Amino acid sequence: QARVAPTSRRVPRMRPLFCATSRCACSPLLLWWTSAPQLRTRLGAAAGPAMASASKRPRTSAAAPAESHGVPIAARARLHYSREVDGKRVGRYIGVEDRGELADVHSEHEVELGDARELTPPANVDSRCFELRTHPTAVKDFKNDEEVREVYYPEMIELVKAATGAERVIVFDHTVRDAAASSLNAKQGETAAAVMRVHTDYSDESGPRRVKTLAETGGYTGVKLSEEETKDILSREFCIVNVWRSIKPEPVQSKPLAVLEPSTIDRRDFLRYEMQFAERKGENFALRFNPEHRWYFFPRMEKDECLVFKTWESRTDRPRYCFHTAFEDLDQPADAPPRSSIEVRTVALMPKTPM
Repeated sequence: QARVAPTSRRVPRMRPLFCATSRCACSPLLLWWTSAPQLRTRLGAAAGPAMASASKRPRTSAAAPAESHGVPIAARARLHYSREVDGKRVGRYIGVEDRGELADVHSEHEVELGDARELTPPANVDSRCFELRTHPTAVKDFKNDEEVREVYYPEMIELVKAATGAERVIVFDHTVRDAAASSLNAKQGETAAAVMRVHTDYSDESGPRRVKTLAETGGYTGVKLSEEETKDILSREFCIVNVWRSIKPEPVQSKPLAVLEPSTIDRRDFLRYEMQFAERKGENFALRFNPEHRWYFFPRMEKDECLVFKTWESRTDRPRYCFHTAFEDLDQPADAPPRSSIEVRTVALMPKTPM
């Protein structure tokens, strides 16, 4: 086998790439090789016939330009995945004493996150469960719940309609998150901490059940559905959609939100995650770590930008769950300003299909 002759010339460092195709079998070496035409030519000439012969072999579909493309690696992070503990269920107690039946234990796994701004075609809610939209707001004080309900909720209704094609959108709560907060679950008028755990907000049981509880007890922000509204929602296809926005003037540089490519998820890795409150039990999906996962985020999000993502979907002919998590970039600048954000949760009702 031909050997590449030693050279004193320094090989230029290539910009790292991230494979954006969900089923791609590309290795990091292959992505590096296909992204460096000048280096490939130089090494091919030095390697002689063996390398030249290899270069003529037909490329697999995984490496073909039409089916595989790279996006830059935008961050590295140790993401927190849930793991099971013998004899206990996965979950946590909120506002009640620990009865010893639930365990909220995480394992950290270092991953690379691709720059979602570079995805081609751009991600959208239907194809990947998430998308970025520019949508300025007229809200002056996001910690004023009355202003948020009166000004921001109508803005978000129009945004979610545009992103999903919904006929009707109901905003049922919102959470302001701040780096200084310690609790993950805020009461009305308070701020909450960023959630550093891979999860989606609802399970196949709790998604529809959340709609029913909005009719029975309402949301903590005062939204309550009538019995007729509940019946109408449950008679249609619907999805639960969140909208996440920074509420600070500078771009997000600490604890941004990462989103998972849904087609890299294996259903066998889903974990039911219980949240035991004093008056009710909530549930969402956590996730076991899988090296096939492909993570993205939108670097340096501005205040006028909104991350729209689907946390549960009733239709089974498309991606249904956007697993997500806040994360700390391992290369984050020491002087990065703390994050402050708002997220709203909505029910998006699809048009009724003719019988």
